Amino acid sequence: MALSRYNNNCNFPFFNTFDDLFAVPSTLFLERPTFPHISPGYEINQDEKSFQLAVDVPGVKASDMKMDLEHDGRVLHLSGGRKKQEGNNFSETKFDQRFTIGKDVDTNKITANLENGVLVVNIPKKEKEESVVRNIAITEGPATPLGTVATPSKATTE
Repeated sequence: MALSRYNNNCNFPFFNTFDDLFAVPSTLFLERPTFPHISPGYEINQDEKSFQLAVDVPGVKASDMKMDLEHDGRVLHLSGGRKKQEGNNFSETKFDQRFTIGKDVDTNKITANLENGVLVVNIPKKEKEESVVRNIAITEGPATPLGTVATPSKATTE
């Protein structure tokens, strides 16, 4: 599959636990309040022409989200949050999710649409180029010695 969840720490499982320690809100270490991070649910589908990523983000506005392509267009980074105020109570939840994108997609044509709390990202696949058979001429005579680069001879005019 050319679209999967990005795992930055795949070779270092220690860091997952370490990061989790600091992702938990705590007033013991910090004086200012921290906000919980969530990992929104998502679903990946594909057909012959594209991949489709659906991410559940209920209550989040498009203006409160950000989507970027990172690592030379091979990682789709989605981040954002939801702010809620009820009376004098204020709460905020943030999310940060990355997905690895394969080389068989056209990153210039990625689109995203938010409707009814579901963000749908359409990632078109590159059109497959037809295989081209090319004839390579075979010559006879002395060959270029291995380990040297053949350079075309220049015609001299005198």
